[in-house]
Amino acid sequence: MDPSWVEAGAVFRWPDRDGLMRALVHDGAVVMYDAWWSHLGNWGLADLQKIKQGRVSYYVVHSSVLAEKATFVRSEPLTADERAVHRPDLPFAVAQSARLSWPAKVSQTPAWAAEFRATTGRPDGAGLQTPEVYLCPFGPKGGSKAGVRVRADSGISFTAEELIRKAATIQAPNVGDAVPVHGVGIYRLGLQRGVPAFYLWGAESRML
Repeated sequence: MDPSWVEAGAVFRWPDRDGLMRALVHDGAVVMYDAWWSHLGNWGLADLQKIKQGRVSYYVVHSSVLAEKATFVRSEPLTADERAVHRPDLPFAVAQSARLSWPAKVSQTPAWAAEFRATTGRPDGAGLQTPEVYLCPFGPKGGSKAGVRVRADSGISFTAEELIRKAATIQAPNVGDAVPVHGVGIYRLGLQRGVPAFYLWGAESRML
């Protein structure tokens, strides 16, 4: 099937379900989406004021799976307000490395972040174009911990080194003797209080 319809705002249906889905974020190989709630007669995340008060985890699927198995229904582009909240311009995977591991001490994070940037070859400006995010660390056994709100030093956007340093500082107290993941990665989760939320994990996302 022609995958050109797979984009933010695309409404589709899975072959084994009656309800509709709507893509909110399309970042290359990944699509994050919302679902139609028939008992409300609306999309589950349609009430933007309500979702700004809590935590939202998007449904996520590989773009190739969506193009192969789902049926395109129509296009329902995101409104300006929806784009401002869901930020479809932000990437799914922000930082990934299979060569490094999360540091276990906060004191190690500045040097580790510089090494991360040098190892991955990412320019300092290739960070995250948003003034604040929630970063959700994982526990010693792999469980999710509460998100921590962090703000960019510039008040505008995070550099790559700044973001990974702040993520490592948050993760360090939760790093045990045996780390449940291989490598390092930061991935989109959804929203927390209307702010983009990302989870910390290994070199591959939880969806793999």
